[in-house]
Amino acid sequence: MGGKKFGRRTDDDYVNAQNWQPRHKACSDISDRTELKDKKKPGKIFRYAFGLLILGVLLTLCVVGILYHNKVVSYEILSEQYSNVTETLMMQEHETKEIEKLFEALKVEHQQVQEELAACSANKNNGQCEEGWKSLGLKSYYFPTHKLNWTQSRDYCVEKGGHLVIITSQTEQNFVVSQIGETHWIGLNDLETEGQWMWVNNKPLKETGVTFWYSSPKGTNEPDNWKVEDPSGENCAALGNVDGNTHNWFDASCRRIKKYICEK
Repeated sequence: MGGKKFGRRTDDDYVNAQNWQPRHKACSDISDRTELKDKKKPGKIFRYAFGLLILGVLLTLCVVGILYHNKVVSYEILSEQYSNVTETLMMQEHETKEIEKLFEALKVEHQQVQEELAACSANKNNGQCEEGWKSLGLKSYYFPTHKLNWTQSRDYCVEKGGHLVIITSQTEQNFVVSQIGETHWIGLNDLETEGQWMWVNNKPLKETGVTFWYSSPKGTNEPDNWKVEDPSGENCAALGNVDGNTHNWFDASCRRIKKYICEK
């Protein structure tokens, strides 16, 4: 009995010893795994933090990209709007200048009409507003369509109650020039004394102080008394020449046939 009991205890002790050994090993493994996890935990935290940092950087880049894109788009839109506004302003400025030019032209035309009406009113008893005559200030002008030599032109104007035109101002010169398209006789000559130009009212040209003789860039100026065509010279003045220059005076042979301008 006693030996059996001892033997049982021995067996139990053996069993307990065997059972105890695995338990000790399991605790050791758990401890090792815990230590290993504890060692790996900072690495996981670092990777997690690094991932968050990368994500933050990517988000920041996306936000910056979006802001930059919006800024570029906004700049392009503003540039286009600026260009459109600038173009519109330029067009409006051009239209304003054109309107101003038109307004000035209308003012001049209105002034001329008023002057013509005033001239007609002042001279209605003298017959200066008769059909075919055009007024400028207190003077009236007649532009016949036929052609005569200078002497015939002078006589015809006298028959019409006037005389060949006497030009004494830039305004008058501009007016008669605006009414013609070719050369016309005017009431100026040096028939009596060569070089002493006289108007048909017997007043010397020097007294008026206004001349519109042609000046050539080559140095040949008017009057030049050219005698190739007429040996007697060029003793009568015309507004314009055969080349179409109607803005200046030219001396010509009094025998030539031209249109003419009467004045009264």
